[in-house]
Amino acid sequence: MKLSLLLLGLGVVMMAGCAAETASSEDADSTEDELRRYEDSPFERPEVGLVSFPGSYCTGTLIGPRTVLTAAHCTDFSSTIAAPSQPPLGHFVVVEPGTGRRVKHPFHRYRADAGMLNVKFDIAVIQLDVAVGSSLATPATIAEDWPRERLTVYGFGRYGAKCRESDPTPTKRKTTVPPSFPYVRATTCPGDSGGPYFRGTSNEIVATVKGDGLGLEWVGDAVQHRDWIMKRRGESERGVLNAD
Repeated sequence: MKLSLLLLGLGVVMMAGCAAETASSEDADSTEDELRRYEDSPFERPEVGLVSFPGSYCTGTLIGPRTVLTAAHCTDFSSTIAAPSQPPLGHFVVVEPGTGRRVKHPFHRYRADAGMLNVKFDIAVIQLDVAVGSSLATPATIAEDWPRERLTVYGFGRYGAKCRESDPTPTKRKTTVPPSFPYVRATTCPGDSGGPYFRGTSNEIVATVKGDGLGLEWVGDAVQHRDWIMKRRGESERGVLNAD
């Protein structure tokens, strides 16, 4: 969830747009706080990085050497191109494996065709100014179908009971959830928005973190919108990602 006032309005819209499914029996007896016991994993999945904007941040995943997948609400559901002479719209920060060094990659373009009423399409693509080196991270892939095994979600957001805990510098964490998404007890916290749900321990993204819709978790369905993502990735890698 992005650290902004957009969260409250988005949660109401999401609840109005789609009826919640029943949570799985596996989660039925779990408390919200138990599901938010993330495990520190700063050096895992270096393709999962911090997406920083002026005054806020989200989580994103490299899906091409210069393409990042995140949540549309992190870009305020807008598509924007800034002139190269202007300050960047933000940075994608990759944590170098082993050293913990944070490498910043500026961006001047992003695209989000997601309308707020399209519940499962809270997805945006960012075009980085320069490619992330292969020594830093290997891009993730987009799954073609929804898995039956548990999902692993990563994020740089808050954590702990009622999302009250945070770090001076955001740290990458992970947890696992059943494949009954997108409607289970709330798991993620502010700052996790745009983070990936991977198929098991693979590098296949099946969804992105969208937010907490009045106590239930909602996701951006990457499998359902795979064609859109792949088309935008191709444009981004060619350096021609447009804003319309």
